[in-house]
Amino acid sequence: MVVAERTRRNRTRLSQSVRPQEPIVAPSVSVAQRHPISKWYLIPIARIAVAGLTLSPLTRSRIRPSHVTITGLVFAAAGVGLLLWRPDTAAIAAFFVLAAWFCDRVDGMLARLQVAGSAWGGWLDSNIDELVDVAMQTAVALTAVRLTGSQWPGLLLVAFLAGKYLFMFGISCEEKNGVEQTLDLTAPASDNRGGLLRRLYHLPANADIRVHFLIVTLIFGWFTTELAVIAAYYNLRWIVRYPLVARRLGGSR
Repeated sequence: MVVAERTRRNRTRLSQSVRPQEPIVAPSVSVAQRHPISKWYLIPIARIAVAGLTLSPLTRSRIRPSHVTITGLVFAAAGVGLLLWRPDTAAIAAFFVLAAWFCDRVDGMLARLQVAGSAWGGWLDSNIDELVDVAMQTAVALTAVRLTGSQWPGLLLVAFLAGKYLFMFGISCEEKNGVEQTLDLTAPASDNRGGLLRRLYHLPANADIRVHFLIVTLIFGWFTTELAVIAAYYNLRWIVRYPLVARRLGGSR
């Protein structure tokens, strides 16, 4: 009995130690909704790559999700460095951004398939995503200032950083106060017109949309336009969200 009980406890601890990290996105959200552009080409390629990594006897026990995450960071750093060094090669920098986004898709799939999700892996992936976002926007702003001689790109960068901070801080406060259980700002509107406007309003919230928008603007050299759109998006989000949350919290007192 003692041996059986000890074996049961060991199995329980083992299952808890390898339990995959809870997904950030709700299970009801499909791959097509999370990746409206990547679903057509990048997701199928990522699935093939993950299958190759897990089935090949040379890689299935060596390649871990964190390795893929770090590889994505290397690709992103290469894109940032190339853009700052040679702005005329922005199209190549766009390819590095796409490669980094590809790695971001692969590491999550690999973690789920290997049952290797962990709090550390989730923390690493999330922080690298934010680091890459800020670094790339900074590189775009510095490149735009260099090419145009205008200070507007720098001001737009400041607006982007301030808007993103206020938006993310607001969400953090909402989660701390349990607002996410009582306030659904993304629920579809009752009429078709309102639903369309709401979908358009939330369209830039999709990381897949933002990354592909960045890639297109890098290819065509629309640096200031990219900064203006992203800065406007984050500031509009917190400006609209704050009064709605304040009204809901004030009404619940």
